[in-house]
Amino acid sequence: MKVKVIPVLEDNYMYLVIEEHTREALAVDVAVPKRLLEIVGREGVSLTTVLTTHHHWDHARGNAELARLLPGLEVLGADERICALTRRLVHGEELQFGAIHVRCLLTPGHTSGHMSYFLWEDKCPDPPAVFSGDALSVAGCGSRLESTAQLMYQSLVETLGTLPAETVSSPTLPHLRGLASHTTGGLGTCLVPGCGMTACQLRVGSRPASGVSSSACALHVPLFSRRCSVGTSTPWATSSLRKKWSLATTT
Repeated sequence: MKVKVIPVLEDNYMYLVIEEHTREALAVDVAVPKRLLEIVGREGVSLTTVLTTHHHWDHARGNAELARLLPGLEVLGADERICALTRRLVHGEELQFGAIHVRCLLTPGHTSGHMSYFLWEDKCPDPPAVFSGDALSVAGCGSRLESTAQLMYQSLVETLGTLPAETVSSPTLPHLRGLASHTTGGLGTCLVPGCGMTACQLRVGSRPASGVSSSACALHVPLFSRRCSVGTSTPWATSSLRKKWSLATTT
């Protein structure tokens, strides 16, 4: 499994996940289809599926245009409000793309129909990955817009918090600005370019990072009872991941 991390808009990312044997690809959260297709062409892969975490425009606005350009494209997600949705997924459903397995995890909180995607390959030394949309951010969790605090807690603790500790995660950036003080450790790997911090470290550290209050960071309170999958460093800084995860730079 190879992943291209594609920066778009001001502080968002799309992801192109490539099955290296079949050259089939799936995309996660298509906001700028032209940019995605540029990377698809450069990689020489066949894009068959879009996985959308939630219906907000910065994660799904490119679906309709992409579907128009690629007839037969599947657009999957858990919320009927997702643009150009072709099939609605349910919690626990599993998909397969060649050797890549996808487990669909309903993670309400930011939106009521938010879905995260846990990916892995059988008999592969590479760690699994979770694409969590706005369920997680670098300094905690996404804003709770459409769900209860209890449901968000369940999403963070009982769903995402129980994934394998080595899972590569994809927190978003809203809380990144202003984090002047942080530590790093072996709690998993964050694929956000230039990050290198972990929300879990805010929880176990002696004080919160500059600009982050205890109430502002959902993971600053002791929600996780063990090591969790929220990340600590960019995967291309880790020798075992450097060839698998890469930032898609502009040509």
